[in-house]
Amino acid sequence: MTITESLLKEIELGREGRLQGYSMGLPKVESIMDGITRRTMTVLASGTGQGKSSFILYSFVYRPLMEHLNDNNFYVSYFSLEMPATVVFGKLLSTYIFETYHRRLSITEILSRKKGYILNDENFEIVQKGLEWLNKIESKIHVYDKSLNADKLYAILMQKLEEFGKFEETENRKIYIPNNPDLLYEVVIDHVGLLKPSNGRNKKGEIDTTVAYLVTLRNMTGLSPTLIQQINREQSNIERFKSGRTGIQLSDLKETGDTTDAAEVVMALYGPNRDKLNSYRGYDIKKLTDHIRIVQILKTRFGSADIEIGVNYHGDVNEWKELPLPNEIYDYDKYLTPDYILEKDVDKEKCDVDNSSKNEFKLIL
Repeated sequence: MTITESLLKEIELGREGRLQGYSMGLPKVESIMDGITRRTMTVLASGTGQGKSSFILYSFVYRPLMEHLNDNNFYVSYFSLEMPATVVFGKLLSTYIFETYHRRLSITEILSRKKGYILNDENFEIVQKGLEWLNKIESKIHVYDKSLNADKLYAILMQKLEEFGKFEETENRKIYIPNNPDLLYEVVIDHVGLLKPSNGRNKKGEIDTTVAYLVTLRNMTGLSPTLIQQINREQSNIERFKSGRTGIQLSDLKETGDTTDAAEVVMALYGPNRDKLNSYRGYDIKKLTDHIRIVQILKTRFGSADIEIGVNYHGDVNEWKELPLPNEIYDYDKYLTPDYILEKDVDKEKCDVDNSSKNEFKLIL
């Protein structure tokens, strides 16, 4: 198949609606980055303890899994380099139980690790029902929680790709033919800073080699890599506060810039409460406390960048929901628990753009 023929095939698939992005549960974010799409490398950056893993598990794993629960059009390889596989599944289970059975059970409660708490019979019965769901999705997600380097990653991905299709050599290039052209194969690395240097490479070299492998496989097979990356501690220094630059910038990403250079989308999670701000972009941080994150779109290859979206975060059940405009919030107490999320049509709010935001960021809410 020639390159022109390959492009025509993709155009025809698009006309059939088969290249549309998958749901992230965040419609305003989706309107900027088209949701979870094939052949897209995404980088998510943030500081320690700001919910990077939780955000990825919710928007890049849980939501598309739920959307494609009854078909074979989504599969994710999750390389969890700081959490064991059981904790990853436990976090997914917590979200599922909250949305399905309207019961708030955190991972620490599910495991009876919360001080003074033992999972009772009633909640254990709900957990057992949730485990039936986990058994169903386990065929759609592979969690790898061992030590990882670039070469091991490449070998694992090649094995998976050979399960999902076949490689063929043409006169000019090597091509990949998937068994299911509708399959979106998501590959998450959580996080790249924990890759183990090998073959004489330093940490930066290991990450850069990983990125190079992923770019090759992305372009050849259409898989979608998602990389979680830490930011430099300098992001919170006093000089930046003085100049009003309290958010995250591309230059803040730790260890290497190859990730952002290769990515189609670079996102960041910023928690204003961590910086002890009273307000941010009109939001009352004193009232929202740690229940707000600002999703920053720092780069997109196919749309607008330098955009911020306010999101309500509830870490105990790993729920993320977009907030309305600050001037449309009359009761901040509503957002201090996730219960309102269970109401119908909560996400059907109109998106507006505030072009008056400082630092050349636009606030989309």
